[in-house]
Amino acid sequence: MTDEIKPTNLPAAGPLPDGLAAPAGEDEFAGIPSARGRHPVIALGTAALACFLIFQIKDDLRYALSPGVAQDLGDARSVSTSKPEALPVNRYVRLAGNADRESAVVLDTQGSWHFTQFFRLLGTSNRIFVRRAPDPLPVELAAHDVFVGRLMRFSDLSFHEAIRHHFAGHVSATHFFSPAAVRAALAQTSGGSLLLTDLLGDRVSLAANDELVIDTDRPGQIRIDFPRERFSDQAAARSAVEQQAGQVIEVPADVVDPKSLALVVTFPPERRDQALQALGEMDRRLHIRPAHATHKARVADLGATADAIVVKPAGGTAQALPVAQIQGIGTLAAVQIPDDALILFEGERPREHFKSLIIAAFLLGFALFNLLALRRRVD
Repeated sequence: MTDEIKPTNLPAAGPLPDGLAAPAGEDEFAGIPSARGRHPVIALGTAALACFLIFQIKDDLRYALSPGVAQDLGDARSVSTSKPEALPVNRYVRLAGNADRESAVVLDTQGSWHFTQFFRLLGTSNRIFVRRAPDPLPVELAAHDVFVGRLMRFSDLSFHEAIRHHFAGHVSATHFFSPAAVRAALAQTSGGSLLLTDLLGDRVSLAANDELVIDTDRPGQIRIDFPRERFSDQAAARSAVEQQAGQVIEVPADVVDPKSLALVVTFPPERRDQALQALGEMDRRLHIRPAHATHKARVADLGATADAIVVKPAGGTAQALPVAQIQGIGTLAAVQIPDDALILFEGERPREHFKSLIIAAFLLGFALFNLLALRRRVD
């Protein structure tokens, strides 16, 4: 027997209670509040941040869109004398110049084995630097002092202050000066600082306590290095000199070769050539050369006369060094990087920054999306 399912009696539909009835012709869901959109301040801040990031990479964007053929600027020394506004900054260029590897530093990225050299170009007054391509350096780049890459202002680097501080405090370069130029500069000052141009054309500023090394001839005096294998001690070397009518003036203290000993000697002018020939025939390993004297003095202890540089140490006797007898003047000076210095990133091509265009397009789209969303909310 089949059970019959009877429908349950439902209450008859009637009017809604007072206060819940929807007015005629109006959507009964109209009163439900919609989901809240993004706050206008957040949308504006997000768009502003995207625009700020685009501004931060503007130089990379310009470089990515610049010509991919290197602009030949010629010799770096002539470039260093050009006005800053005349230089193709943030462009792909080619420069020729002599690298100062004495004062070069090696840059490394922590956690990697990629090393690069960072050095100045000689004759540019510390105005042009090069960051070499990472090691291993291709042979075609290492064989020539020609550098191709991106030229930028040194002050545009995020780490320029740290590099300037490191060079000023820890990196020195050797400079050699014309004796006549040093005498002329000393004649115009009195123990103060000097501004000199070295033999390579670099401008060097020397403070009063900076030290100059002056090498002078010792007229009529000759230095002879005797091999100890043939001359066992100074007495044997002195005897050989005196046999040729020579006179020993000094025993130098700067001998670094333990296999030799040195004497500064003099001979009568009429016997000099004959005596030196006789000594040379005794042993072909003799090293004969003009004797030199080395003077070290602070800038503050130097003066000048019409034809000489005067060394006047504190508490000592002044000594005049004739300019005609000075063979060279040199110093070690800290490498100071000027405000208008330039740096060339070797091997950095415009096409390597195409990714910056993609990043900028993404950021621009993100900013526009937020601005459009803000406009729809206002409407």
